[in-house]
Order: sequence, then C-alpha cells, then structure tokens
Amino acid sequence: MNARTKKIAIITTVLCIIAISATVWSVLLVNQQSAMLSQQIEAIQADQEQQSVFTRLQQTSSKTEPVRQQLQGYFLQSQSDSIDFLNYIEAQAAQSGIELETLTPKETTRDGQTYLSVGYIFTGSLLRVENFILQLENIPYVSELMSLRLVQTSPSTWEAAVTINVHVLNYEEA
Repeated sequence: MNARTKKIAIITTVLCIIAISATVWSVLLVNQQSAMLSQQIEAIQADQEQQSVFTRLQQTSSKTEPVRQQLQGYFLQSQSDSIDFLNYIEAQAAQSGIELETLTPKETTRDGQTYLSVGYIFTGSLLRVENFILQLENIPYVSELMSLRLVQTSPSTWEAAVTINVHVLNYEEA
C-alpha cells in the first residue's frame, strides 16, 4: 500500500468512527427525548382526565341545584328556620280549627345528629285532632313523631300531646 492509500484509509476510518459515534449519540438522545415525551404525554392525559372529571362534577352540580335547594328546605338550618317552622305549625293548627299550645322547643342531639324537639298540646274534636296528627306526621320537613298521647276530655273534645323532632343541618357551606 502506498502512502496515499494509507492516508485515505486512515481518514476513512476516522470519518467512519465519527459517523458511528454521531449515530450512537443520536440514538441515545432520541431514546432520552422519547422517554421524556412519554412522561409529558402521561402528565397531559392525567390532567385532561382531571379536567374532564371536574367538568362533569360542575355539570352535575349545576343540574342538581334545584333538587338540592328543595331537599335543603326539608331541614332546619338556622334559628330563623326554627321560627318559621313553629309559625308553620301554628298556621296549620289555625287552619285545622284546633287550639294549640306550643311547649318550649329545645335542641337535642342523638347519634351525632341535631334535632329541634318541640312539644305540642292541642284540643278539638276527634276528627280535627286526628287530622292534625296526620298533618304533623306529613309535614314538609325531615322529622319524626317521638311521642303521642290522646285523651278524651269531654264527650266532644279530645286532647293530644305530641313531641316532634325536626332534623337540623349541621354543616358549613363552602
């Protein structure tokens, strides 16, 4: 081999080594970038899923607002609601034509739940007293009749003593 051929062979070998090194470096760089890209794609997908869930929750919240407001109306939430409830019962008694005496209401707690416990004594004809008891059992509040005593005080007059517990909501609105 002459000197010129040796020179070309050395240059070719050096260029070949440089090309192979560049190719290996490029492959490593592409692998590193593809791993980073995969992580970013996963992060974007997770973010999109969270946004999708958040959007669905917002839609559900807005769609159920009227129902939640209606359900909330079945519970006492404040002192003014308690007064409204007592006034409601007194108005129902007046419409039913019975005499009503409200005993002192008090808050009670049972199983971690708070209730407004109210006692009533009312008098009237048997039919009116029975109808008013039925109204108390079906008032538009989450409630339960805790006790009932019915006594005939005269041939046409009956007296009932009732204790009713009305559920009070205990939560803080966001």
